[in-house]
Amino acid sequence: MNIEQLGKTIQSRREQLVLKQEDLSEMTSISTKTIYLIENGTGNPSLSTLKKILDVLGLEITIDIKKLDQ
Repeated sequence: MNIEQLGKTIQSRREQLVLKQEDLSEMTSISTKTIYLIENGTGNPSLSTLKKILDVLGLEITIDIKKLDQ
């Protein structure tokens, strides 16, 4: 999943929960501008920022680490 897809997933889930960006901002202590940038795929959030947002939205992120053959 790339950052644009992640942003759309966050936006979709927020809308399912009938939350405004301002609501999510208040619930996570993350600025509305940052949430806007993430949802539009132009932000570069830290993992801690993502965790705050995903926790409130009831989502989780998984990371696959693949070993490269050398």
